[in-house]
Amino acid sequence: MVLGKVKSFAISYDCPNENNIPVFASGDSVSGRVIIEVTGEIRVRSLKIHARGHAKVRWTESRNAGSNTAYTQNYTEEVEYFNHKDLLIGHERDDDNSEEDLTTIHSGRHEYPFSFELPQTPLATSFEGKYGSVRYWVKAELHRPWMLVMKMKKEFTVFEHIDINTPLLLSPQAGTKEKTLCCWFCSSGPISLSAKIERKGYTPGKNLEGCIVLYLLYWK
Repeated sequence: MVLGKVKSFAISYDCPNENNIPVFASGDSVSGRVIIEVTGEIRVRSLKIHARGHAKVRWTESRNAGSNTAYTQNYTEEVEYFNHKDLLIGHERDDDNSEEDLTTIHSGRHEYPFSFELPQTPLATSFEGKYGSVRYWVKAELHRPWMLVMKMKKEFTVFEHIDINTPLLLSPQAGTKEKTLCCWFCSSGPISLSAKIERKGYTPGKNLEGCIVLYLLYWK
């Protein structure tokens, strides 16, 4: 991003793993730097960060109300996991164009560290899907008088560890589904499909063992 004397404006995370990938879990400390490189002296009112984690889901269902009347029902929901704000330079003011109490950034590369703690309560693992997502990010904003606000957002990944050796995940799971098929004036007896697995929770590489039973009854 280039705007005036600001050559680059970026966010970099201090990665806690050897793969240099920003992956965190609940209770972890997320730290990093906002990097600003300028080609000449600039005056700054404030440099802010806003860290947030939230889930969002949206889908649409079409329904028939009878008498050739149809309508569409939209469903949406959002959940916020955490919301953190911090001020790295300057202070909060209502007037973005005020010339008072400005901070001068000289030509060159400058790094401004930040850190915050993720909640201790379990967080949802990062996810991207057709109907929803779970996202975590840090957004930086550079405010200067009489200039557009510069914004930069960078996501990070949350991977929540789950103990599968709990009673709930160790318990067997089973289900049954029945259906009757029709063909003109004939119909079948109930067709029943049952499935059972030994436990609810598995880890990658573990064999999933279970059984499936299918009952087909006569036509009448």
